[in-house]
Amino acid sequence: MSNKRKQSLLVGALAGSFGIFLSKALGLFYVVPLNQLAGETNMAFYSITYSYYDLLLKICGAGIPFAIAALVAKYYSRGDYKTVLLVRKLGTSFIMASSFIIALLFLLVAHPLATSTMGSQASIEDIETLYNLFRILLVAIIFVPLLSSIRGYYQGLKRMDIYASSQVLEQFFRVGGIVALGYFFVGFMHFDGKWAIYMAMLSAGLAAIITIIYMLIMTRNENQEVAMLAKGQGSGPRNAKEVFIELISLGIPYVIISFLGTSSSIVNSNFFMSYAPSVGVNYDDALLVLGILQVNCNKIAAIPQVLTLGFSAGLVPYLTESLEKQDFINLKKQLTEIFDTVFYFLIPVVFGFILFAKAIYFIMYGNANLELGAEVFAFSNIQTITDTVAPILSSILITLRQRKNAIIILALSFVLKFVSFFPLVAISGYKGMIFSSVLCSLLVIIMSFILLRRNYAFSLKTSAKRLLMIVLASALALLPSALINSLWPLNYESRFICLFFLALHAIVSAGLYLLISYIFYLPQSIFHLKGKDILKLFSRFKG
Repeated sequence: MSNKRKQSLLVGALAGSFGIFLSKALGLFYVVPLNQLAGETNMAFYSITYSYYDLLLKICGAGIPFAIAALVAKYYSRGDYKTVLLVRKLGTSFIMASSFIIALLFLLVAHPLATSTMGSQASIEDIETLYNLFRILLVAIIFVPLLSSIRGYYQGLKRMDIYASSQVLEQFFRVGGIVALGYFFVGFMHFDGKWAIYMAMLSAGLAAIITIIYMLIMTRNENQEVAMLAKGQGSGPRNAKEVFIELISLGIPYVIISFLGTSSSIVNSNFFMSYAPSVGVNYDDALLVLGILQVNCNKIAAIPQVLTLGFSAGLVPYLTESLEKQDFINLKKQLTEIFDTVFYFLIPVVFGFILFAKAIYFIMYGNANLELGAEVFAFSNIQTITDTVAPILSSILITLRQRKNAIIILALSFVLKFVSFFPLVAISGYKGMIFSSVLCSLLVIIMSFILLRRNYAFSLKTSAKRLLMIVLASALALLPSALINSLWPLNYESRFICLFFLALHAIVSAGLYLLISYIFYLPQSIFHLKGKDILKLFSRFKG
């Protein structure tokens, strides 16, 4: 690889985050028309199906792509390019076979699973709708993991530009398919609104197929470069059996970790509809609020949570390299950079989401169920913070070869989620889903930091001080907007007018946050920028 292609952890992770941010931003565009075409009640079917989609992708497409990235980074740093290519071949072959097997097994249990998930009060029509969605989901289960394995290879090469651009392309094709097919079947052909949900799930698989074809064409030069390096290598690759065992031993624990990491959505999707009516929640109200929380709110919350995906993807090759070299000083520095950067961007965004929850929900989804939607969205932002930090810590532990400890921690968090879910839902209704998820993630965060301190002498003192300053800077930056909004509330009749004034609030608050955080010396210390460097960035942006 040429030197210009080598990126620092922060640059690589932020590049990945930016690409994922664009893909998530594109994802917001389909939620609005999908809501209009399908109706908010039908969004619960999408929520439940998407939870299984996410779960099955993590089983099929999380462990092995992660292992591919880690092993490619390991052997590339050693100059063993033939083994790099062997890792790619073995990983891709394994993921294709396992995806077909998982798809067939899921097909066998799809109908009884749909019946149990919807609960005893569900109609036959509702059960059949969910069953149809499970069958459509099979296309994505087969092809999306294959795309993930290709991404894992370039992630290991530290080509986060390729990794991120493929995310954007996949989402672009997916959103295009959702909107175009949805409007064709529901808007033009006048099919039932559930067809919009059917097309949304089908588009996930179609987008993966198109992106795979595109990546195979566009990365030919990159592949030829690695092939030339392998050709010039004097020694042969490592034994294929040994590499395969290494791939599985690294990937399978991550599959378990990924499965346990989805405990919140698994428990919510499987038990809320069947349990909530038994504690006094109306079936239709439960269906509505589940769709609002796990689709509408989660889509907005996904914007700041791109930091999770970006850093989880970006940290793998860098922490692996530091661990290989036993460079623990640099490793602790990288950990501090990760947490400081995540908090610097995450905290002000979440504060803004809470302050303007009603306006944001109105702009996205209109007046239908506005009060309920705004309330759910405001509460869900508590979970946004913990659900952003916890997965990053899990990825750090497994990258640092703390897989056993990571599994134990996530298993305990899964148990806590399950145990706390039922009493908290009984006490506080839908908020119990959120509170139990927050407890689940907090357990992961606390225990992970204890392990990092014990095994790598990682201290949170510096990051904790910066976090307090970030919280203070965020509060001060949003204070003027909070005062103005209390005196002159935003208009909830016109989405355009509301968007205009919310944008003004956002621009002013962002400017104040940058200024206050600069005075607090935050960007200088976190991103290692000098004052003149920041001024140059502003002058270039202005020019």
